[in-house]
Amino acid sequence: MSEKESRIGLEKFEELINQERELIAVLPTGYGKTRFFIQKHDLLDKIGKIVHSLPLQAIIFDFYNEMKKVLKDNVGYQMSLHVPEDDGKRPYLSRKYMITTVDSFLLDFYGIPVHEIFRSKWHSDIAMLFARTSNIILDEFHLLTAIDVDNVEKEFAKVISVVSNVREAVKKRNRRFIILTATLPRSLIESFKIRPLVLAPDSHPFVTNEMIRVWDNNDGFISSFSEYGMRVKTYIHTGDKRDIIKRIVKDNEGRILIVLNHIKDVEELSKELEGCVFVHGLFTNESKQRIINDIRNFNCVISTQVLEAGVNLSFDVLITDIAPAFSLIQRAGRILRTPDDIKSKEGEIHILVDDLEKQVKGVYSVEITKATYDWLNENCGKCCRMNWRLPEKDKPDYLRLILAIDKSVNNIMQKEREDINNFLNFITNIIQTPQRIIGKIDELFNGSFIRSASLVPVILKNETASLNWSRFLSLINKKKEWDFSYLKITDDNIEERNIKISENKIYNDRPLTTMIRIIREIRRKEKVDDDLSGYITIIPKGFILPMEFIGIEKINGSEYLYVS
Repeated sequence: MSEKESRIGLEKFEELINQERELIAVLPTGYGKTRFFIQKHDLLDKIGKIVHSLPLQAIIFDFYNEMKKVLKDNVGYQMSLHVPEDDGKRPYLSRKYMITTVDSFLLDFYGIPVHEIFRSKWHSDIAMLFARTSNIILDEFHLLTAIDVDNVEKEFAKVISVVSNVREAVKKRNRRFIILTATLPRSLIESFKIRPLVLAPDSHPFVTNEMIRVWDNNDGFISSFSEYGMRVKTYIHTGDKRDIIKRIVKDNEGRILIVLNHIKDVEELSKELEGCVFVHGLFTNESKQRIINDIRNFNCVISTQVLEAGVNLSFDVLITDIAPAFSLIQRAGRILRTPDDIKSKEGEIHILVDDLEKQVKGVYSVEITKATYDWLNENCGKCCRMNWRLPEKDKPDYLRLILAIDKSVNNIMQKEREDINNFLNFITNIIQTPQRIIGKIDELFNGSFIRSASLVPVILKNETASLNWSRFLSLINKKKEWDFSYLKITDDNIEERNIKISENKIYNDRPLTTMIRIIREIRRKEKVDDDLSGYITIIPKGFILPMEFIGIEKINGSEYLYVS
């Protein structure tokens, strides 16, 4: 976004953020809301400390590096369970503007310090102090995607419950609570009882009397994307998706992005399409960062949700699995992303509906996805010109699609959430030991009160990735003994060491307890204590992945690693 280009929505956002303690900003993808404080960093002196949470790790470093150019040492980041060597990493969210994943933020918010999670004692007070005395920005939190989940609806409801609890805690401390979104369903907005700011034309069906509506045809984004619906055709395909994908790729010469819901589908398709590169959530953190930069030079990219939100890439053609409305809108946001693209090109969006339940199983709600497809089928048919980037006065657009899933989202919100609410009360209102908290999280939630299960750190040729616990267990069953890597810190020395971990030391249903058991064994072996008066002497890096479980994607002579 040019500094001189007007953004009526951001101007109103700036006005409201100076007046209101709670705010939901519903602004289009690519509008500049995530990077608002890059342009308005002087506001930080007035507003105070901010923690900005994002749903995907892939966008953390890019955003951090952009913010660092203007905020220098006032910006930091927090992600993952181990501490990499980087001067921007701040385990207690201690810098003035902290960029973090939703997972890391919520752990600290409830007094579970991310980098101390496997110690017998925690600095819970410090973690909670920095998290709960900050102004909070939650950016598209509902895009936190579950993988390999038996009950996706329950997981979705759990995330909503936790965010609602955070909102109440922030409100009591008179700090700002801000949600940034392009795709939050109206029923969720209404559940927060916060008056939202919405960019939409007069009489748009998404807008209610309680909303703050803004619209100005002189807005730089509105004028640039008013022709989006005329420049981008949307197609709905039913039938064998492999054949359809191959035909579309063969018939197009522009840059193509293919987004599939399942990692297995991505890897299998990549073997059938020559000249395409692929990336997914099981790539290492380091490889993801490098590959996102490198794929800008490729005309065909196959991906899962890892490129869905916040990644500044532009393509001419999108081919995507059917998914809930909010995910389809984010994916469509990668097509003709800039005003220059709109002026000079035409784009295509192809939505594939083969076996809907199979396409979304374990990743998305079938009910929400079906409501999405029903609306598209009725309003788009096999082909239409729909505006995925800008609300329209009387044509199909992304806000109307979001409105179509409201009933389904509301149904999920009504699901039983007593267990998570009781747990949040347990860890915030009663003094508990780390052992009891860890035990409770394992017992009730398989190691994570945020996701479907705890994420396990693994190492691939000295790069790091995170595995869902159930996926990790499937690998453990194939190999009975593993090496576990850790760092031992003594004075100014850091030594990397390994220890053998046998299958019988893995608790199938207790991921956090398993990790604590391993760390205790390492401390006994190294003859170090766990005294909080000093620095951490043992830092877990993760399980070393055997070569037979490592995949390698080669691009222009460079290797990119992923869990195979």
